[in-house]
Amino acid sequence: MWSMVDKAAITNDTKVSEMTVGELKALIREVVSEIVQHAVWELEMQLPDPDAGKEFTPEFAERLREAIADKSKLYTIEEVKNELGIGVKHGNLGET
Repeated sequence: MWSMVDKAAITNDTKVSEMTVGELKALIREVVSEIVQHAVWELEMQLPDPDAGKEFTPEFAERLREAIADKSKLYTIEEVKNELGIGVKHGNLGET
């Protein structure tokens, strides 16, 4: 993962004054990420499933089987991110 935090070196007793700027930024990113992931999970648990009770049509199921069988259309995660424009710089933190 992107985290620069050495979790073994940083404990509940670690003082912020003992951390490098990079370690502090990484720790803040990690905490914010955990909070956002938890908030999204809680929201998802409250929302109804829009696909509940729906079934695949035979045509869709066949197209899905064909797509899975066609290995020439596989993309790496980097290709997908580039196509979607994901990976924009976050301010001046130097991370994507």
